[in-house]
Amino acid sequence: MIKRLKQLTFIVLFIVLGANAQDKYIHNLSKVPVFVNPSFHAFKEKTRIGVLGELANQSQGNQSQHKYAFGSTFFEEYNFELGIDLFNNNLKNSGFNYTSAAISYMYKLRLPNEWLLYPGITAGYSNYKFDFNNLTFQDQIDIFSGQISANTIDPTAASRTVGYLDLGASVLIHNDLNMVFGLSAKHLNQPKLSSEESEDRVNLKTLVSGQFGYEWNINQYGQLKLPEYSYLYFFNTVSLQGSSTRLDFYQDLQLGNVSLGVNEHFSFLESASFTEIGFASSITLETFEFGLNYRMPFGNTSKMFLPKALELFLVFDISRFGERGRKDYSKFYE
Repeated sequence: MIKRLKQLTFIVLFIVLGANAQDKYIHNLSKVPVFVNPSFHAFKEKTRIGVLGELANQSQGNQSQHKYAFGSTFFEEYNFELGIDLFNNNLKNSGFNYTSAAISYMYKLRLPNEWLLYPGITAGYSNYKFDFNNLTFQDQIDIFSGQISANTIDPTAASRTVGYLDLGASVLIHNDLNMVFGLSAKHLNQPKLSSEESEDRVNLKTLVSGQFGYEWNINQYGQLKLPEYSYLYFFNTVSLQGSSTRLDFYQDLQLGNVSLGVNEHFSFLESASFTEIGFASSITLETFEFGLNYRMPFGNTSKMFLPKALELFLVFDISRFGERGRKDYSKFYE
């Protein structure tokens, strides 16, 4: 039974993490870029809090769900920003649950030609929990009636938790006009995930990601039949983790306080590749923005393994000098 427990724990662990321990991603990165690069907490040096959640139905009948919350504030007298991130991902009916918490420190540096640089460091703790009580075991099944009992004496039916410390680094550079660059690295300490019941280990590969954002004023002179403040924002990310590569492309059209967008996601894991398409929308009212992103797999292979999903987010700007009656919703607006 002990051997069976070891095998089950790590079979689940390897399936969840993949051969290279691939990370989970959200699909509103153009609106919530702090998820992929903590230094974005310091963008425009504001005080913000936000929440994000996803609902996705798996083809096997299970329901996956991730939840993300963050907050940050700038300490002007000391020239740095602090950010906090909380993330949870669970797969209902399977007993899998992942939770992480992290704190980030970003320092402000001024560069020539009105560019700003924010190098940052991140420290956090994460754990994977496997609750095998949600599974059905052999001694629960009555072979004569087909009924399933709620009780089992199988020692495998227990909870197992795998936890680890995590370190990361990031940097953000932007101007006050229309351009931003970012670079981040997670799992710099490459934590080894192991269980008390087994000597087997899964090494969490370092995740390196680069980001680029560019905003284009498409109605600068007010000649088009568009709102006075209309922008097209491009945000792209490239992420590498072991032999895995992920590309994310966002195109957001900002029309006053309303945003409409499309996004494309490409994942390459060894010999497999997956494609997803997303459609996004958001509205900004005074100091908060509410939005959604509906994504769907594209192609036969993607449809077989990836679910359709709806992701919602809400971000509050609670800066001390937050704008009221704002009309210009450029990302670079002061």
